[in-house]
Amino acid sequence: MFKIIKPQLFCTRKKEFGKILPVKNIDWYPAKPIGGLWTSTYTPNDEYPSAWVKWCIKEQPEWIKGINFFLLIPKEDVNVFIINSFDDLKYLCERFMWAKADSLSGLLAPLDWEEIAKYYDGVMLTEEGEKETRYSNPSLYGWDCESTLWFRNVFKEIKKIKWRKKCNNSSNDAFYPNVWKLV
Repeated sequence: MFKIIKPQLFCTRKKEFGKILPVKNIDWYPAKPIGGLWTSTYTPNDEYPSAWVKWCIKEQPEWIKGINFFLLIPKEDVNVFIINSFDDLKYLCERFMWAKADSLSGLLAPLDWEEIAKYYDGVMLTEEGEKETRYSNPSLYGWDCESTLWFRNVFKEIKKIKWRKKCNNSSNDAFYPNVWKLV
């Protein structure tokens, strides 16, 4: 049985949605691979359109400047491993432990992303899962918010989203709820 994955928001400096690169393990940082496609669940009725956009605005606002937004609608039968608890992460580590992970990586989850990609279309870390695994042993420190790492294009629809920003009449621009619109 497959869990229906809600629409996802992909943020990029590229003007068009492109190819998803294969994941490659990083020996010194096994909790995240190089490649793949990172998204966060689209939340059009919230103050921010996704948890990742919220994190960027609060922690690294320069990362969000000049970004293009794409709404990705996953197919109904996507096979995504969902990390909603520390036990979910432990299971993934036991099944897909990467023996070549650098000992300097410390407490980070030694995951073999290349192997995981053979069995799943993606891995989703829920908000609850992020709270439980951020400082755990092993940990997913560096997955700073609810997000999904996709290994291949399993989307039935891709739409570009236009972002409108209002000014609050102060010297700083502000982000307001419900200003995220589909083009």
